[in-house]
Amino acid sequence: MTHIAARSDGDRGTYVDIGSLRSRSEHAGVSDRRPITVPADRYISTGFAAREEQLMWPKVWQLATTLDSVPAPGDYVEFTVGRLSAIVLRDQSGTLRAFQNVCLHRGIELCHGSGEGLTELRCQYHRWCWNLDGALKEIPSRRDFGVIDNEEYGLRALAVDTWGPLVFVNFDPDAMPLAEYLGGAPADAAHQGLDDFRCRFQVTVPVPANWKTTADGFSETLHVQGLHPELLHIYDDLDSDQVAWTHAARSRQPYGRPSPRIRPVPSDQEIWNAYAAVFSSRVGLDPADPGPVPPIGEGQTLLSVMADQLRAARAAQGVDLDRFTDEQLMTLDQYNIFPNITVLVFPDLLSVLRSRPGDTPDSCYLDAFQFDRVAPDDTASRTKPLCVDVPLGEASFGLVLDQDFALLRHAQRGLHQPGLTRLTLAQEEIRVLNTHRNLERYLGIEPSEIEGDHAFA
Repeated sequence: MTHIAARSDGDRGTYVDIGSLRSRSEHAGVSDRRPITVPADRYISTGFAAREEQLMWPKVWQLATTLDSVPAPGDYVEFTVGRLSAIVLRDQSGTLRAFQNVCLHRGIELCHGSGEGLTELRCQYHRWCWNLDGALKEIPSRRDFGVIDNEEYGLRALAVDTWGPLVFVNFDPDAMPLAEYLGGAPADAAHQGLDDFRCRFQVTVPVPANWKTTADGFSETLHVQGLHPELLHIYDDLDSDQVAWTHAARSRQPYGRPSPRIRPVPSDQEIWNAYAAVFSSRVGLDPADPGPVPPIGEGQTLLSVMADQLRAARAAQGVDLDRFTDEQLMTLDQYNIFPNITVLVFPDLLSVLRSRPGDTPDSCYLDAFQFDRVAPDDTASRTKPLCVDVPLGEASFGLVLDQDFALLRHAQRGLHQPGLTRLTLAQEEIRVLNTHRNLERYLGIEPSEIEGDHAFA
């Protein structure tokens, strides 16, 4: 039996500890549990968005950039979320640093976009200047200001840390360490070797939906049967093991076998066709005509044949996957990091999605980061990723993500309808619930506005 329980965490309030959970109910009969519901107003209210901006965004660890974007001294990236702005850079010694993006004279932003070769941070308005370690370097006409303490006027440093190739920042000077914030996620993902991934491109797409609407779409798998029917031939959506820590949760999704929802059971050829359609770019098969199923040898299964196909295709690209088992190669680990990060990892592929609030509760930005694996002993210098902004619908991210993105065009309007006052969550949507319990903790919502039975049996 798995329960959702509020637990004391000292000065950090209460948080959700839901243990582990499988999507398929292990108990027969009709449950007398009441469904869990949360207020729909959280997705459309300007007041709620203002509370998030004031109480949540400045306190949480946020994915700012990737190590590939700041590989050398003088490299820098601007990161924005709502009204918050940060500079992530490498100083002259190569140390990774992050600062609030503001000149301490009159409040002008110091950097925009990204670049390289930076030797100082100089305000373009009145020419105040700082070294890349944040120390005050120069104030033009300094005598006019009276006595200024250099240490008092150092740039406002942010907490900065990494998980694999991902760079996180936190605006809160009292923030818990990133390792504590991520809970059990790093240890759970250790077998994937995240350090061996390099970011190839980053795409930003404006979306007409709340940042939570967008993030929720990557926080549950109930929608697979409606939005991704192709996956049902190759993904057992009723057997996704889930576990949640405090700010992080993981869903382990097995591919290579069909969903029990499908009757009659698909043939091996139908499963092979779906495999090619969904994973064509990874496995070197024509999605429209993958050919007949390869021979399944004695002691083999169709899943192991698919895993061998993946190994061979990646080996031809110089990526050795021999250390991974067949099951590992065909399993997607999905980590949802509160509030807005989805990390999707196969042994050969890493994708990261980030949603950031827009100018209104009905808009946001969706950032997609794509990574490729390199050999563990590859010491070649990092190559900066291609970063582009594209309108929604004008870039392809593959069959499944394209379907997700297309739905986002229509996902927000329904939340404004007067007959919808609460969202109803199923057992599988535990990661969505985890988001709302964390929101309540950061926003100080007591008593809880979540209704229903907070225990899943």
